[in-house]
Amino acid sequence: MPLCLRKFAVPKRIHIVPDDGQHDVACEALYARAFGPGRHAKAAARLREGNICRRDFSVLASDGSTLAGACRVWPVVAENGAKALFLGPIAVDTKSRRTGLGQQMVEACLAAIDAHLKLTIILVGDLSYFGRMGFEIVPSGHLKMPRPVDPKRLLWRVGIGINDMPAGKLSVPRATSQIS
Repeated sequence: MPLCLRKFAVPKRIHIVPDDGQHDVACEALYARAFGPGRHAKAAARLREGNICRRDFSVLASDGSTLAGACRVWPVVAENGAKALFLGPIAVDTKSRRTGLGQQMVEACLAAIDAHLKLTIILVGDLSYFGRMGFEIVPSGHLKMPRPVDPKRLLWRVGIGINDMPAGKLSVPRATSQIS
């Protein structure tokens, strides 16, 4: 399923493009610079281990030669069997920070998801930033990450018409192709 990208006013000659997997090494280097060596110990990392990135909803930001940003999407399943998507990590190179590029990448991912699926989208982040994109704090005790997280940072965006709300502990689906 193709990624649907809206036109965004991104910084100087930077284009938001689908994540085709050809920039995985540069993407990992960007994440290492942005989040440091402790990034693999975070609760969100447990939802990416052994998982398959949904490249059809993930995006990169590039000027054609340099990777300026990356935002990835991962399938997850809740303990009650409900499917959802996990957004992140989201990183922007230091030269492109404070330009709105991070928000534009998130909005591109959300637009692609909304065009094809009706699923809850979950992330760990700041409500002050993600709230403007429709995210809310998950009600206390409703979802559980594989490792502890600050409950004020566990956010979700529940789409219109979603009947199958995720509840309980989140994990990597046994067959990530189940979410399509």
